[in-house]
Amino acid sequence: MATVDWLNYLNTQSLLPPRPHVVEANQFLGERQTMNIAVDCGCGAGRDALYLLEQGFQVYAFDKDLPTIEKLAQHTLATANPMLDVKISSFAEYQFPRSHLVNASACLFYSEPEEFTTFWQKMTKSLFSGGIFCGHFIGKDDIGIDEKLPILTHTKEEIEALLSGFYIIAWQEKRERSSQLTGQQRYWTVYTVTALKK
Repeated sequence: MATVDWLNYLNTQSLLPPRPHVVEANQFLGERQTMNIAVDCGCGAGRDALYLLEQGFQVYAFDKDLPTIEKLAQHTLATANPMLDVKISSFAEYQFPRSHLVNASACLFYSEPEEFTTFWQKMTKSLFSGGIFCGHFIGKDDIGIDEKLPILTHTKEEIEALLSGFYIIAWQEKRERSSQLTGQQRYWTVYTVTALKK
């Protein structure tokens, strides 16, 4: 979609299929002798968490928004499922289990810079070697030096630095027009990344 209505997108997650890069990450991991463990960051209503459950993952999911967590908890696949552990948590507070896959889709740009730094350190430490990170970043292009935004942005070089301990499996850059992130209509560069931990 050329134009993103992020609020509508976030509010209707339960109606949407899993994101393609999460499906790709699962396919890349393949079957293991031990059970795959996944963490779904900012899981919302669970579109990706539910897919991972269906694929046989032990899924740990968190979000700080109680209403969306409740939507996930009410899903028939999630109700009393021992393979799903859902918590209300911020990025910085979440205690990551050791995992094979960490998904952070459409959520990282809502974290504070200090919170993101803590999250990224804990997340990368939690991933097994050969584990996969997949998620979205918002680009810093077209943003004035003194401009303050209510979302977290990264330059392409900053994202590349964050991923220095990973092999890039897939990297997509897409220009999208939206007013939902800041209240002003503007173009954003959305980076979709799938990467394998070295």
